[in-house]
Amino acid sequence: MYFNFSIFGRTLSFKIINEKVFNISFLIVKKPDQETHGITSRCYGGAHVLFFDYDGLEFEEMIEELDFLIQEFQLSTFYLFKNDREKSFHAICLDKFSLYEAIDIISRTSADKGFKKAPILFKQKRWILRVLPKNKRKKPEFIGIIKSHYSEYQTSTAHKLFIEEHYGLKLPKIKNEDGFDKFIDVCKYNTGANC
Repeated sequence: MYFNFSIFGRTLSFKIINEKVFNISFLIVKKPDQETHGITSRCYGGAHVLFFDYDGLEFEEMIEELDFLIQEFQLSTFYLFKNDREKSFHAICLDKFSLYEAIDIISRTSADKGFKKAPILFKQKRWILRVLPKNKRKKPEFIGIIKSHYSEYQTSTAHKLFIEEHYGLKLPKIKNEDGFDKFIDVCKYNTGANC
């Protein structure tokens, strides 16, 4: 049996053979229409630091999840930021991974579904976290760290320096820093009105 139909301008085809059924799910994303600025996860050489955008998750649940990731993947310290909406947080781990390793780690979390899939859906192949005000919304506020004793991976010096300079912090020297202090993308991008 063969089915062919169109939805939202996309043609889908299904073929059922020997009573097997194929299941396909969709993620419909509102076209971003609000301009703001953010930093990208991309590092010099093409690796990525880990970015997480949490919406609708209790702070304690986020901490528990990030603690789990630290243990599961031997990740280094996480830097935490609160947005000016309830239950809205960002987290950054400065460890560097290939794009698909980062996708694997980030996909295991409760982070925003659209955010997790952004490198797959959009041509830039990177995650972006907002770092400046947007309309009436304030820039994310640094609220603390989740300390880790692990230092298994190379870390991004440029992202560390950005956090220090942008948030007025002095972070301790990190083991395995890559030493590339000038490469970080701060970009203008469009985001959804409610993000």
